[in-house]
Amino acid sequence: LERLAQSCCVLLRENGKSADVAVVSAMPKEAFEGVKNPRDVRATELVYPNENTLGMLRDAGVGLLNCDDDVATKDALARATCVIFAEETPKRLRLRVEETMARVDKGEAPRLRRVVLLSRIGVERRDVDPWKYMNRKTFRGGAPLDDAWAAEEAIRTRAAKNVNAGGKADGFTFTIVRTGELRGNGPTSVVYGDYALTLVDNAFDVRMQDIDVEKGDTFGNDFTKRLSAAGFANRMLTTSRYDVLNAAFSIVSTGPVPRERRMGYDVAKGKSPPPISDREIDEQLAPDDGEVER
Repeated sequence: LERLAQSCCVLLRENGKSADVAVVSAMPKEAFEGVKNPRDVRATELVYPNENTLGMLRDAGVGLLNCDDDVATKDALARATCVIFAEETPKRLRLRVEETMARVDKGEAPRLRRVVLLSRIGVERRDVDPWKYMNRKTFRGGAPLDDAWAAEEAIRTRAAKNVNAGGKADGFTFTIVRTGELRGNGPTSVVYGDYALTLVDNAFDVRMQDIDVEKGDTFGNDFTKRLSAAGFANRMLTTSRYDVLNAAFSIVSTGPVPRERRMGYDVAKGKSPPPISDREIDEQLAPDDGEVER
């Protein structure tokens, strides 16, 4: 299951600013299905590889939805006021966005007010290297930046065209959060201490605790921590700033942090640094000298 989506759900559920809202995670049917035991070919009972992750989400108070269930999806979308798209694969991201926007076109999301899309750094520069090389048709399922851009466009073309002072709009508004290559383990490691998670991601979670944020499509071929991307995406829903509406930001992780900030953590054993805070995100969004805060 996508660790980025898990991070969004768990952090949103834990955030006091969203304590009174229902958080639902929409997953493909494969997330709930059993498979043959790969360690015992003679076993007749199925195993459920996502059982711990689903349990973790339930324990966090997150509702679970099979997004291949048309009736359940239609019911959830009818009640939804905000949607976060947090697929890690651009091709799947495009598919989910286009499916959801088709439902929006049919009037199945009457209460929708905010959409946050986790996209990719490089989408506006995909005709120049190194992004052009990374966007080739033989790379990761074929032209991933084209798919990410198509997902962005599907939202932009349907979003509110007029956003007035105070954030009043003539439709739903959006924020696009462009990340680098995703790293880090997400909330599963925090709750269950999954020893199968990679040492690279374990180290990244501990060493790269801070972020840099800029408007538009900036930064190079950098990395972004999953929990930081999720925290930033969630803040786009809870902030009162209206200059984040119908805007795009790039976010990358920075570090390594000083040794004293790394001491005592072992992600593989469930001891992770705290996620990026709303205060730290707000500081990144604060206007530079000469700009006017809105």
